[in-house]
Amino acid sequence: MARLHAPDRTEDTVAAFRAWCAADPAHAAAFEHMTLVWEVAGGLHAERASLSPPPAPDVPSRRLVLAGIAGGLVLAVGGIGFWQRAGATVYSTAVGEQRRVTLADGTRVILDTDSRIRVRLDDKARRVTLVRGRASFTTAATDPRPFEVEAAGRHVQVQPGVAQLDIRRDADDVTVTLVDGGAQVVGLPGDAAPVTLAGGQQLATAAAGVRLSQPNVADAIAWQGGRAVFRDDTLAAAVAEMNRYSAVKLAVAPEVAALRVSGTYRVGDNAAFARSVGTLLALRVVGQGDRLTLVR
Repeated sequence: MARLHAPDRTEDTVAAFRAWCAADPAHAAAFEHMTLVWEVAGGLHAERASLSPPPAPDVPSRRLVLAGIAGGLVLAVGGIGFWQRAGATVYSTAVGEQRRVTLADGTRVILDTDSRIRVRLDDKARRVTLVRGRASFTTAATDPRPFEVEAAGRHVQVQPGVAQLDIRRDADDVTVTLVDGGAQVVGLPGDAAPVTLAGGQQLATAAAGVRLSQPNVADAIAWQGGRAVFRDDTLAAAVAEMNRYSAVKLAVAPEVAALRVSGTYRVGDNAAFARSVGTLLALRVVGQGDRLTLVR
């Protein structure tokens, strides 16, 4: 198990493991059991960063989850089935957590709060699936294999060379912000034609269609520094964004939901956000358990 997870593992090691799994179904089951033991024992680690500002306590981290490199296995645990895909590794974050990892090809990834990606690297291609949430990718310059990120059926195909891109998935809505480099997005809703992006462009896709824009890139990637930037957003929209980062949830009374908010706020501290916005908009903050409501 340790050899499979080692950063210097070789293709021979992986090939030998796959042959061992194929030789007997019991081997695959044993591997699944050991994977669970490995996770519980804390065998998997990655750099994490709490989004809660000091002096608030750090948000508890959740372990890196390995989907496994054994392929084609369907297992049922307590009536819940899940897939183990050959060569695939899963990285995830909990609410209020960010994580920075470096993939085996040298690509640097930043995972936002409550996010999950599945990574598969083989001899021909580098493929990542954004299962939920948001992630930033800075691709390795020297790797000639194609690099692709799939999210809700949209496929972001990165052009060769270094590229930096930010992808956010909200259910089936996907937003791609290309900070630098080049990329093409295919598999768009409504059989829309592929869109080629240049640095500084953003493509928002939803069931209603696609929208290409040129946003303030610094605002778009402010989350990587633990900040949320609002520019004349509704209070309801700002609260929804802040709630992604905290177990303490905010709510707004209907009569104040349409008020406008602008500014830069540290994510992960909803109480501080509520106090600040309450002062600016002359609102009261009513607390009940782990819920804060902004009212007149």
